[in-house]
Amino acid sequence: MNIVSEKIKSCYDKLPTSERLVADYVLKNKDDLFQYPIKDLAKMSGTTQAAWTRFAQAIGYNGLKDLKNAYYAEANTSLAQADKGGPKITFKDINEYTSLQSIADNICATSVQAVQTTYRLFDAGTISDVVTAIVAADQTQIFGVGTASVAAYDLFCKLLRIHYNTVFNHDIHMSLMTASQLGPKDVAIFFSDNSKNKEIMQLFNIAKEKNAVTVAITKLGNTPLTTGSDHVLFATSPEIDKKSGITSSRFAQLFLVDTLYTAIANRDYNNIREYLRDSYEVFNEQPKD
Repeated sequence: MNIVSEKIKSCYDKLPTSERLVADYVLKNKDDLFQYPIKDLAKMSGTTQAAWTRFAQAIGYNGLKDLKNAYYAEANTSLAQADKGGPKITFKDINEYTSLQSIADNICATSVQAVQTTYRLFDAGTISDVVTAIVAADQTQIFGVGTASVAAYDLFCKLLRIHYNTVFNHDIHMSLMTASQLGPKDVAIFFSDNSKNKEIMQLFNIAKEKNAVTVAITKLGNTPLTTGSDHVLFATSPEIDKKSGITSSRFAQLFLVDTLYTAIANRDYNNIREYLRDSYEVFNEQPKD
């Protein structure tokens, strides 16, 4: 998956008309970026040089040069990965598979790519800030609905293991109740596959009203959830068939959960090592005769 193209597509609907023309041109003619100066690119795309600069900034780059560097780095990475072989993604409906092997190949490929793409979006600075907030928090509340609840519950269990004051509910009404009790010294983490989910946004708005530190773990894009959160960790994945109910986004989110948990345990190790030891001993205790 091309991260630059993914960023363009995720921001596309929110771009002004002139920048959208640039986006259309880049998606169809990205090689031109390396062959023509910005003056020619503006003319060929029917826009202006300023529109190209604004476009690059709108999708997260400092300017056209920064955008070119990102495309160049990705091209080299893609070539290196292509040489390694392995299962390839094919985009098809769930009823179009012809063998169990093709099903396994596609699920393997999308799951691996979800983790790799999310890794390439990894921001150590943001992770560090989130770790600092959670370690210092009076309470961490975790929210996720639907498929996103899988990763949310996993983080909840991991934080419980190291004796952190953490809350998670599968029931939306219980989530609303606990969200209403958030305060400025608390952290609220939102897992979302769909930033337009009404339940998640209702919970998010409550957390903002309560001045809690907010963290979003969600797909790329300029949405109310990503622009309104104090910290954002992007988990992106390829979509094969939306009708299947099978989503590789879980693997992307679980990668971030494991990274976040390990970073927390590492940062706070002196305080939590006894809890790690105790839980290990409980689960590995030999039955008595």
